[in-house]
Order: sequence, then structure tokens, then C-alpha cells
Amino acid sequence: MRAKLLAAIAMFLGAPSVWAQSPAPVTAPAGNQAPAVGDAGSRAVFGRPMRGRNPSVATPVPAHQRLQEMETTLKSMHALLKKMQANAVSSKSKDSAAAANLEMWELMLAHLDKQFDQLRAATLEREDLEARRAALYNQAYSKAAKEAQDATRGATGQTPPAPPTAPGPPKP
Repeated sequence: MRAKLLAAIAMFLGAPSVWAQSPAPVTAPAGNQAPAVGDAGSRAVFGRPMRGRNPSVATPVPAHQRLQEMETTLKSMHALLKKMQANAVSSKSKDSAAAANLEMWELMLAHLDKQFDQLRAATLEREDLEARRAALYNQAYSKAAKEAQDATRGATGQTPPAPPTAPGPPKP
């Protein structure tokens, strides 16, 4: 009993020191420093945007390209399922594991198809909202520029220039 108690105490006191130890930090060569968490290059290292960063600054893969990749993957999975179904029909075996495997594949692909359709709809909606947002910003920018131009004309007392007209006949 006493040996078990001593072993438990040793493990209890030794475990935090073992967990607290960490491997030695990896040092990069002098000319090639590893990016810090807040560096601009950290996105390339970590592959996802940091919290609080603007995701439109350096998006590594456009949404359309991701959708196309997912669609090709789903198509290849459907082709594989058809091939598996054809093999199961041609072998005419009553293997319950093969039937369960085919059923699992069918269910999984049906679920993935549903998720892909939802993702496609969400992506199209997001692109539409982004286009509308950009149009609103452009409209607000042009309105602000016009108001600033009108304000500077009013402050200097200048009248806006007359629209260009066709030249008249030459004066003698």
C-alpha cells in the first residue's frame, strides 16, 4: 500500500514537469526568418486568415476554384460508386459487407451532394453581395468626390465650367 502511494505521489509531482517541458525552438537561418503570428507572410504558412485580419487581402484560393475542385472530386467519387455497383452486380455475391459498403457510399455521396449545392448557393449569394457592396462603395465615393469638388468651387467662388460646345464660325 505504501509503495503504491509513493508511486502515485511521484507521478503526481513528476507529470507537470514532464508536460511543462517543450522541444527546443526551431531557429531559421539568418536570411530566412520564420514569420511571426502577426506578419503578412503568416497567412501563407498557416493557410487561413488570422482573427481580426482582412480575408480579402491575400486569399490563396478563389472560391470558384475551390468549388470546381470539389465538383471534380464529387464526380470522381460518383464514378467510383458506379464502378463499385457494377462490380457488385457482376459478381452476384450476397456479401453483406459489400452491400453495406455500397449503401454507405450512396448515403455519403448524397450528403456531400447536398452540402455542395448549399455551398454553391452560398458562394453565389456572397459574390452577389460583394458586387453590390462594391457598387455602393463606388457610388458613395463618386458622390463624395463630387461634393468635395462642389465645395472647393464654392469656397473659391468659381463657377463650374460651361460644357464644351461646337466651335462657331471664325471671326474676321
